[in-house]
Amino acid sequence: MAALPFDYQTVLYAKDTFLFGSEFYNLITLQDGWTTLVADGGTSAAVTDAVGGRLSMITGATDNNEVAVRSSFEIFLVADNKPMRLETRIQYTEANTDDANVMVGFMDALAANSLVDDGAGVRTTGNYFVFFKVDGGTVWQVRSRNDTETETNSTGITAGGASFQKLRIEIDNEGSGTNVEVKFFIDDIQCVDATTLRPIVHTIAVASSTEMNAGLYVKAGSANSETLVADWFWAWQKR
Repeated sequence: MAALPFDYQTVLYAKDTFLFGSEFYNLITLQDGWTTLVADGGTSAAVTDAVGGRLSMITGATDNNEVAVRSSFEIFLVADNKPMRLETRIQYTEANTDDANVMVGFMDALAANSLVDDGAGVRTTGNYFVFFKVDGGTVWQVRSRNDTETETNSTGITAGGASFQKLRIEIDNEGSGTNVEVKFFIDDIQCVDATTLRPIVHTIAVASSTEMNAGLYVKAGSANSETLVADWFWAWQKR
């Protein structure tokens, strides 16, 4: 199997790989390949002034307001010999202690209530590979699901704060052709399980996979507005 280029600068010149994403110096939905979801009274998703540009996603101050920005079409699919990558640099500061709900990754039909209301976590249907943090929690969790099996771990790493964090998901063939291995990285360090302290590697069957969007998502967990800021976002896959 040909190796998938690790960095998106290289992937720009790789003829066997396609790239989706933005530095967020501009955002014209549909035309740029992005679709914006502002649901349940969510306020906005817009590019803001910053060196190179940044995306600001604002929920508004109503419990369960939500905002998502995703690829307009489901262009990613777990398949044999088609490794995938997703990487983004994000920041958010809790408006009220631990109430924000945040998710980053690949998901089929990424839409309203992909993170369930009232801190209930990621929906329990479909195909996805995500970082997420829920109302009432303070650390990043990771989950892989292909509609027949699910694996979830807590990283023990604090989510959010004043500093940006770089999140990366790597999906590669496990070797048998029937499974993929999924790894998660924060600031270029592979995540380990908070309890076992072993590297997190999800082994997920290729069978039952379906096409997925790639995107970012934030939901308010109280009557306080939450803001998710993205410096850039890239996802790529071997054709």
